[in-house]
Amino acid sequence: MHTTGPSFFRSFILLLFLFLVSISKIYAQEKVPVSFGKISVEDFNISSSLIDVNTSAVIIADVGITSFEGNAKGWFTYIFKKKKRIKILNKKAFDLATVQILLYQNDESIEKAENITAVCYNLENDKVIATKLESKNVYEEKADKNYLYKKFTLPAVKEGSIIEYSYTIKSEFEYNLPAWEFQSDEHPTLWSEYNVEIPGLLGYMSSRQGYHKFYINTSAEGQKAYNIKRQVSGGLVATEESFTVSSTTIIHRWIMKDVPGFKIENYISSSRNFIDKIVFQLFQTYDGQSYHPVTNSWKKVTDELMGRDDFGLPLTEPNEWMDDILKTVADATDDELLTAKKIYSYVQKNYTCTDHYDKYIKTTLKDVAKKKSGTVGEINLLLIALLKHKKIQAFPVLLSTRDFGRNKPNYPLMQKLNYVVCKTNIGANDFYLDATQPFLSFGNLPLECYNGHARVISEDTAAVYFLTDSIKEARSTIMQIINADKGQIVGTFNQNMGFYESLDTKNAIAKIALENYKTSIKQMYPEEIQVHDIEVKSFQTPDDLISVKFDFNLKSFENADLVYFNPMMGEGIKTNPFAAAERIYPVEMPYASEKVYTLNMEIPTGFKVDEVPKSVIIKLNGDEGFFEYLLRVEVNAIQMRSRIVLKKTDFASDEYQTLRDFYAQIVKKEAEQIVFKKIK
Repeated sequence: MHTTGPSFFRSFILLLFLFLVSISKIYAQEKVPVSFGKISVEDFNISSSLIDVNTSAVIIADVGITSFEGNAKGWFTYIFKKKKRIKILNKKAFDLATVQILLYQNDESIEKAENITAVCYNLENDKVIATKLESKNVYEEKADKNYLYKKFTLPAVKEGSIIEYSYTIKSEFEYNLPAWEFQSDEHPTLWSEYNVEIPGLLGYMSSRQGYHKFYINTSAEGQKAYNIKRQVSGGLVATEESFTVSSTTIIHRWIMKDVPGFKIENYISSSRNFIDKIVFQLFQTYDGQSYHPVTNSWKKVTDELMGRDDFGLPLTEPNEWMDDILKTVADATDDELLTAKKIYSYVQKNYTCTDHYDKYIKTTLKDVAKKKSGTVGEINLLLIALLKHKKIQAFPVLLSTRDFGRNKPNYPLMQKLNYVVCKTNIGANDFYLDATQPFLSFGNLPLECYNGHARVISEDTAAVYFLTDSIKEARSTIMQIINADKGQIVGTFNQNMGFYESLDTKNAIAKIALENYKTSIKQMYPEEIQVHDIEVKSFQTPDDLISVKFDFNLKSFENADLVYFNPMMGEGIKTNPFAAAERIYPVEMPYASEKVYTLNMEIPTGFKVDEVPKSVIIKLNGDEGFFEYLLRVEVNAIQMRSRIVLKKTDFASDEYQTLRDFYAQIVKKEAEQIVFKKIK
């Protein structure tokens, strides 16, 4: 509660810092192009250059308004109103008819969703038929201790429907001013508008993300009266004090028109990092006399988390019940590292992850141990508790996975952190562990965890950074082709995979079975390459990398006078992963990489080499990577090597063309062929 006197209202200094400095000078008063709640036959006819055969829905209008009112706690409540109209073009977009409203709550207050209305409009026999959502079909679903969803699904939705819904959120959490997304993950948006009116006693910073320009961007100064109440203690009975505040306000209006849906391109982590939106952060308030910084620190978040019964408290309890588990897992003579590895292996092999997007404990750790399943938070917090029970240092680490978008290191937002892993310190070494992933070896994390900033929840609340540039993935392939008896040409294939390719392959084999995996290898090659005796090593152990070996018979030279032979033998890059001529978003590779392919080939008996590709070395942006293609013909043999090295993972959009050209040259070169002629 804010305790302020009458001077609270006499003067103030407006502190609203916005990074949006350009202001449109045209159409400032232009109205929303639709009348919500009114649908005519003509409204079903929508034309836009953004609509094509792949468009499953069009967001016709999406309008939000945030304003403030005084509350009974001596401060402000924000009121967020949203109205949205969507045309459903086909069944692929039926999921848009299900709406989730996320609400926050704590011990002091709860956000409320009110005035929920939703209508589905269908055109039948040139008449508009409206089907309204019944209030009984709006329900709540708890997400965790602090978050819940209000959900509803519009009725009577079919291809061609127009759906429209609106709701109001009232919240006393003024530090959590609603952000606004102008762009859809998938569907084009014809009109997206956000209006905010902020009293001058609240100082917000806003940040703009995205690439599309505003159609309208205006700011103005207004005036508004706020009725504020507060409880005053005195005597035996508390009394309520009321006063009216007349305050200058800042009014903003942002509009985007005809925004295409976010195009998911190759090698991009998440649309959440690039989609057009505005986010706000309260950084200080003013009470008429002095300024009050409003900062949510990691120290504060850590203290709160470690005091929660669904996160930190279970890690500090005696947990005697764990003795029965641990006596079967580790020996008393094991050192710390071996003990930690055994506990990690036990949890990894015996527990199933049911949800990779939840950091809290739904029930209790003892219940998780009994069920042998749980969320990523439950399983990794159980791992931490087991390690701590053996007196091994272990701490939770919170992060945001790649598909969830990046989180900001300087300002903790709990809704941006969806994943928890374990940090354990043994001797002079730190190990980061995730026991929810089958075949993931001790001390490694899944690729999706490499998303920049993460935070260790401990006394020093240390920041750690899991960067894709720190991952070096290597693959080597060797083809050996020789002349055998009776004019046969035979070969051997040997491939050693990198860590993450091995991990993916292990999971694939576990899912489809080894024999089916071997069959898929055979199907990769054309008829003239007959694969047999396939051997796959280390596909059941977390610590070892997979190797694949097989023999083959090469039939290309049988009964032929002229043979066009690709020395890459199907291992080359066949299509450019960057096919688009232009790209406005950066390229984010999952790791730095090195791929080496080597061919040692005896020239087939009775043939001579007529043409060979030229050797080349191509550099990428100086020293950021290179491609080398080296081929040498000797008296009776051919030696060839293709090597692709990428030393960095992130490329800005203005580097895209260079990267695209680099891969275009690789595709072209690796498609070139050796020409053999029969000796006559």
